[in-house]
Amino acid sequence: MLNIIELCDRQLYVESDRWQCSFGYGSPVKLGLVLEAIDLEEGREGYSFVIDACLLPQPECMDEDILEEARLEEASSEVSDTRAGQIRYAYECYGGVSVNIDAVQPPKNSCGASSFLAKSNIKTVIVGTGEEMETRHFQDLQEAMSFARDFYAVYAPVIFGFIDVVLDHPLRVGGTGWDKIRQMARK
Repeated sequence: MLNIIELCDRQLYVESDRWQCSFGYGSPVKLGLVLEAIDLEEGREGYSFVIDACLLPQPECMDEDILEEARLEEASSEVSDTRAGQIRYAYECYGGVSVNIDAVQPPKNSCGASSFLAKSNIKTVIVGTGEEMETRHFQDLQEAMSFARDFYAVYAPVIFGFIDVVLDHPLRVGGTGWDKIRQMARK
């Protein structure tokens, strides 16, 4: 079963007890997925919102230093949900492993069901590696977050069918997804 937590108006966190990776020693690391709406052309009208997706350890598998930093940050604010606060802090301060969420079901290969969930426009963008990638662009924040909750979150378990491949991918900052998860989980 999926657990979906709204971190803020632009961020959702999705997790399942079944989502995990293993380093070959110790306990597996449970993973979660942050879906964030990003406005690529802030202030302009049109289809400028995209959904960014990022994997990170679930709080019970996260490094204790990160959790302590989150607790200190939370103590100085008026946030009441400790778990959501820890996840948001870890994501915003440490990042995670970027995932092409549109790979779950490529936009142009959609069976049509996704088109009923939100108004979106499919555009081809050049990513940091120089590769072309089709992504959905949404008209506004509400459309983007609605699609993230009703489509991306529901189909996210597909990613964990090939989690090794996702984590093998090199990161721009160096290393691989395995290295990033290991760092955040202190494995």
